[in-house]
Amino acid sequence: MRRSRTDRTSLHDHTELRVSVRIICCILVLGLLHVASSVFIPLAFALFTIALVAPVHHWLHLRMPAPLASLLTLLMTVAGLAVFLLLAGWGFSLIAQWIIVNAARLQSLFVLQTESLHPHGTMLMGMFLDNFNASWLLRAVQEIALRVNSMVGLFVLTIIFVALGLFELDGAAGHVENLLGRRSSRRWALAARQISSKLRRYMIIRTLASVLTGLTVWLFAMYAGLELATAWGGLAFLLNYIPFLGPLVATVFPTLFAFVQYETWQAALGVFLALNFIQVIYGSYMEPRLAGNAFSLSPLMVMVAVFFGGLVWGIPGVFIGVPVLITVMTALVPRRAIRRRSCGFPSEEVNDGKQCR
Repeated sequence: MRRSRTDRTSLHDHTELRVSVRIICCILVLGLLHVASSVFIPLAFALFTIALVAPVHHWLHLRMPAPLASLLTLLMTVAGLAVFLLLAGWGFSLIAQWIIVNAARLQSLFVLQTESLHPHGTMLMGMFLDNFNASWLLRAVQEIALRVNSMVGLFVLTIIFVALGLFELDGAAGHVENLLGRRSSRRWALAARQISSKLRRYMIIRTLASVLTGLTVWLFAMYAGLELATAWGGLAFLLNYIPFLGPLVATVFPTLFAFVQYETWQAALGVFLALNFIQVIYGSYMEPRLAGNAFSLSPLMVMVAVFFGGLVWGIPGVFIGVPVLITVMTALVPRRAIRRRSCGFPSEEVNDGKQCR
C-alpha cells in the first residue's frame, strides 16, 4: 500500500514536471516568434498563400511543365495580392485627402456641438483643441506612411517565400519521405492536405462574409446619401479580412464623414449604429458560426486566436491568428487517427487488430 502511494506521488510529480516544461517551451516559442517576427510573419503568410493556391498550381501542372506552372501560379498570386493592396491604397488615400481638406470644418463642428454640453463641453473642447491640430494630422499621416512601408516590405518578402515554395512544391513529398521515411511522410502528407483544405474553406467563408459586408455597407451608404459610398463599401470588404480591428476602422471613418456631411452628431450616431449592426450580423454572428461549424471552433477560440495573434505579431497577427489556430488544431489530431486514415480505415472505426503495414 505504501509503495503504491509512493508510485502515485511520483507519477503526479512527473506529470507536473512535464506540464511545467511544456508551458516553458510554449513561452519560449512565443518569445522567439515575437522577436523574429520580421522573418516568421512573411513565412507564415507565404505558407498560407501556398496552401490557398496549391489547387491552381496542381491544375496547371497537369497541362504544362512544372516550372511554367509555378511561374504562372506566382504571377496570378502577385496579381491577386496587388489588387488588394491597390484597393487599400485607393481607399485610404481618399480618406487621407478628405481628412486634410475637412480638418478645419470638423474642428469647428466639434466646437459648436460641445458648446451645447455645458458645463462638460468646455473641458471636452479644451482636450480636443489641444490634440486635434495640423501637427496631429501630420503625425497621423507619417504613422500611416510608416505602416504602409512596413506592409510593402512584408509583401515583397512574402512573395519571395511564395516563389521559393511554389518551385519546390512538386518535390516536397519526396524530400519529406527521404527525411522522415515512408510511414511518417504519409502521415504528414495527409495532415498537410487536411490543413490546406480547411484553410481554403476558411478563406471562402471569410470572403463570402466580406463580400456581403461590403455590398451591404455600400447599399446603406447609397441609401443614407453618404458621399464616396463606393469607397466605404470597398474598405468594408477589404477590412473585414482583419477580424475585430478592421470592422472598427471601417465604421469610424464613415461616422466622421457623416458628422461633417450632416453637421449633427445625431446623424453621425445613426450611421455609426447602422454600420456596427451590419458588422455584428456578418462578422460577429454569421461568420464565427460558419467557421465554428466547419472547423469545430467556438467563437471564443476564434476571438482568443485573433487577439493573441495581435499580441505576438501585431496587425498581421490579427489576420493570420485564425488560420494558425486551424493549422494547430488540425495538426494536433491524435496520431492514431491520422495513422488509421493513412492505412485506409475510417477515423471513427476502432479496430485494434488491424495494423498498418
